Parts: sequence; structure tokens; C-alpha cells
Amino acid sequence: MSSIRKHAFRAVVDALKARGKTVAVVESTCGGLIQSSIQAVEGSSSVYYGGSVAYNTKRCKPILLNDEKLHASLTGANAADAASYKASKLDWTAKTASAYLDAMGTDYAV
Repeated sequence: MSSIRKHAFRAVVDALKARGKTVAVVESTCGGLIQSSIQAVEGSSSVYYGGSVAYNTKRCKPILLNDEKLHASLTGANAADAASYKASKLDWTAKTASAYLDAMGTDYAV
């Protein structure tokens, strides 16, 4: 891990510890990079509760929310229409993070 990334994630873990807060992480295209970077910080288990990586959008429906309408908006979004594609990803990200926050009982979800 680069020293810049290591320093940044150390700062995140330290800030969570200082405030007595916890986090869960749900990833797609990062492929687990965020979670592994948090886990690489010594003592992160006191603030990091876990998460999920659902890299393939077409296959993630049963794992993340199982929401037919939301899943259709993701898989049906046209990447050529950047605005609709971005909106579908932002909607999915917000809903999935909220669901994980509730399910994991953490203060934050990324």
C-alpha cells in the first residue's frame, strides 16, 4: 500500500476511534480496496465491523437489497447517457450504504 493511502486510512481509523464511532463498507468497482486498506491499519477491528464487495452489478441483486426496481435502474442505465447512469449509481450507493449501516449497527457506512 502506498504511504499516502496508508496515512489516509490511518487517519480515518484514528478519527473513528477518537470519536467512538464505527463503520461498515459496501463496495462495487473498488473491489475490496477500501476494506483491505482499513483492515491494514493496526487496531481497525475496534471501528471496522465488516462489509461486502458486489463487483458485478448484474449479479449483485440477491446480495444487496434485492430491490427489483433499483436493480433494474442500475442494469438498465445506459452508460452512454452519463447523467442517468450516474444517477442510478448514486441512488444505489445511498440506499445500499443506508441498509448496511442499519444491518451492521454502525455509525457510518461507506
